[in-house]
Amino acid sequence: MLTVSPGDVLLPVPTAVEKAIGYRPHPTTCTRWTRHGVRGVKLETVVVGGRPRTTEAAVIAFVEAQTANADAPQSDI
Repeated sequence: MLTVSPGDVLLPVPTAVEKAIGYRPHPTTCTRWTRHGVRGVKLETVVVGGRPRTTEAAVIAFVEAQTANADAPQSDI
């Protein structure tokens, strides 16, 4: 769950992703990132008025965590 600090700007997930990485993904992609995650990492959100919201910083952390997991050595199991 996302920890919100005073001054954090909560945005709809597609808008936050667009501001952080430069393109607006399909809404279904955003839902998948928040519910199931990618490479074991979920995009952190909070629910405000029944709608998921996140911050640009959370999106950047999500992308960096995916990159770290992709660069990690794979086991031979």
